[in-house]
Amino acid sequence: MTIRILFILTIGLFTSCQLIDQPEKIPSFIHIEDISLTMSNSLQGSQSEKITDAWVYIDGNLEGVYELPSTIPLHYEGYHDLTVYAGIKKNGISADREKYPFYTSYSENLNLIPDSIIEINPIVSYESNLYIWIEDFEDPQARFSPFITSDADITIINSPSNEVFEGKSGAINMNSSNYYCELRTNELSFNNFPTNLNIPAYIEMNYSCNYPFSIGILHKDASVPSYQKQPIITLFPTSTDTIDNWNKTYLFISDATNFYTSATEFDLYISVSNSQANEDIKIRLDNIKVIFRQ
Repeated sequence: MTIRILFILTIGLFTSCQLIDQPEKIPSFIHIEDISLTMSNSLQGSQSEKITDAWVYIDGNLEGVYELPSTIPLHYEGYHDLTVYAGIKKNGISADREKYPFYTSYSENLNLIPDSIIEINPIVSYESNLYIWIEDFEDPQARFSPFITSDADITIINSPSNEVFEGKSGAINMNSSNYYCELRTNELSFNNFPTNLNIPAYIEMNYSCNYPFSIGILHKDASVPSYQKQPIITLFPTSTDTIDNWNKTYLFISDATNFYTSATEFDLYISVSNSQANEDIKIRLDNIKVIFRQ
C-alpha cells in the first residue's frame, strides 16, 4: 500500500514538473508606427487625421487595441490574416476609444515568425457611400452665420501662418466689449442626422484656441416653434497665449440627436460666452466635416 502511494506521488510530481517547466511559446511581433489616411477624391476634404490606436485582428479575432506607435506580440506563427482598424478618441476622451466607423480597414496575409518583428504600414481611406459636409473656409463666405443674440462673427483669414491650419481658416476674435458669440449653420441636409445611437454621425474638426468654446446641435419638431440647443462638448484651450497649437477632434453627434427622435430639423451651432469680459480671445477653426452614412 505504501509503495503504491509513493508511486502515485512520484508520478504526480513528475507530471507537475513537466507542466511547470514547459517552455512558453515565443511570440511573433508586428510593429505599427502609425496609420495613414489617403483620400480617394477631392470631395472628401482635408487629409488631416488624428488616428491614435490600432485595433488588431488575426484571422478575424481581436488581439487587442494598441496606442500608436506600438510593437505588438502575437502568439501565432506561419501565415495568418491580419486586419487593422484605425482607432480614435471619441469626443477627445482618452477613456473612450473606438474604431472610427468611416475609415476602411487594412488587411494583409502575413508569415509570422517567432521572435521576429515585421513592420506594418497600414493605409486607410474613407468608406464609400458617405455624406460628407465640409467647411474648410476656402470659399469667400463662411457657412456659419451669427445668431441674433451674437455680438461677434466669424471671419476667414489666411495669415499669420501660426493662426491658419491649411490654406485659410475661420477666426473668432472677441474682447471685453463682446459678451457672446453664437454661430449657426443653415443646412437642409442636416435634417437627415440619425437619431439612433447605433447609427454613427460625427463632426471632425481642426481647432486652436486660447479660450473655451462649445459645439452643439440645434433641433426642433412640429411642436416647437424655434430651435432648441443641445450641447455636445466644450473644447478647452490648446494654447494659453498665442494661437500656435492645433488639435483635431472627432465629435459623436448621435450622443445628442438620439434624444430627439421626433425632430424634423437639425443644425449645428458654435458658441463662446465671455461673461468675465476677457480680452484677446482667439478661436481658430478649419476642416470642419459632418459625416454620416447616406
